[in-house]
Amino acid sequence: MEGLNKFLEDFFYARRRLVEKLLYHSMDELKLDLIKSATLLSPMLATCGPAGPNVAPFMVSFLVKEKYLGEALEELRRIEREYWGRGLDALKAAVRFLLDYVYNPDRSDVMTLVSHIMSRGHTWINIRATGEASLGILIPPDEGAYEIRVEARIEEKGDIYEYANRVHDLMHVIPEGRRSHPWYPALIMRIKEIYDNSYTALGRKIYG
Repeated sequence: MEGLNKFLEDFFYARRRLVEKLLYHSMDELKLDLIKSATLLSPMLATCGPAGPNVAPFMVSFLVKEKYLGEALEELRRIEREYWGRGLDALKAAVRFLLDYVYNPDRSDVMTLVSHIMSRGHTWINIRATGEASLGILIPPDEGAYEIRVEARIEEKGDIYEYANRVHDLMHVIPEGRRSHPWYPALIMRIKEIYDNSYTALGRKIYG
C-alpha cells in the first residue's frame, strides 16, 4: 500500500493541487506550471498489436465512481447550459467541478483513467485487438517515473463516452463557446499494475 499511496500522491494529488491553483490564478499566470506539468496531464500511451509498437501522448483524466456518474453528467450539462461562452466564469465553474468530482477522492475512481481517441490509427487498432496498453508518466521536473499497465477499451456511445467528452469541453470548449472538433470515442483505462520506474526502484512492482 505504501507504493500505491506514493503513486497517488505523485499523480492524483499533484494534479489536484494544480487545479486548486486555478482558483486563485489565471491560466496565463500558471502557464509555466502547466508546461512543467505536461507529463502529468498528457502521459505517453504505449500499445502493441496488429499496427505494431506505438506510443503517443494522451491527455487523461479520472472517471468518477459509478454511483456518481449520473450526478456528474447532470452537473456537466448544467455547466454547459449556463456558462457557454462566459470565459472566466466558465473556467471557475470548470475548476469547481474538477475539485468536486474528478479530483475528489471520495467521488473519483482513482484506478480508472479516461481520455478520448481522435483517430482510428495505431492506438485504436492495437487497443481494439488486445485491450491492453501502458502509460509512461514522468513526475516533473525529474522526481520519479511510473509505468501503469491498463486494461483498455473504447466506447463510442453511452454515459462514459459523454462524460469523457464533457470533461474535455470544460476547459477547452465551453469558456470560449466555440467547438473546433466533434466529440470523439472515449478511451477507458482500468489500472491493473503499477511499476515504480524511478532510478532508485528501476521497475519495482508496487501494485497489482
